[in-house]
Amino acid sequence: MSTLAKQLAEKAREKGAIADKNQFFTVTDKKKVNAGGGQMVDVEVPNGQHRVKIISQKMGKGKSYNGAEQDELQMVIMDNGVEKQWNMPVKNEDGNLYYLIEDLEDIEIGEEFFVEAFKLKNGKYGKRISKVASQASAENIPTIQLDEPTDEEDRPSLEAGEDISVEDIPF
Repeated sequence: MSTLAKQLAEKAREKGAIADKNQFFTVTDKKKVNAGGGQMVDVEVPNGQHRVKIISQKMGKGKSYNGAEQDELQMVIMDNGVEKQWNMPVKNEDGNLYYLIEDLEDIEIGEEFFVEAFKLKNGKYGKRISKVASQASAENIPTIQLDEPTDEEDRPSLEAGEDISVEDIPF
């Protein structure tokens, strides 16, 4: 039997009575699969790449998955044209900066970027952030004359370089 809150939320969703700003951002969906013996279990599955941009952000308090109070970066984002709430902890379980905040460090408010799920070693899913490639303008694209004869002298010779072994490359 489902909880009253779940029943109310499902009814409101059916009637379109949940505002877009109350939707929370997620990169996975829960899917019911047969675990055998007629038992159905929820499994997380990635729901694709999301093109998002941050509309606003603030610091706030929230609850971790284990119920403890935590500092959060709380953002309103536009996810494929839909306004959603995206909250993330400031610190990870070790007390260090949460990896997604570090990934968002170079993203400006209003700038579009991609977010997608990737599978972790423990079987759960993490989020990967990548910037949208900027469009090249016509003035920055070099022109090439296809009817000009090519000359072998235009290419650098591999013989003129110094041989370096892989062991000499510092890592």
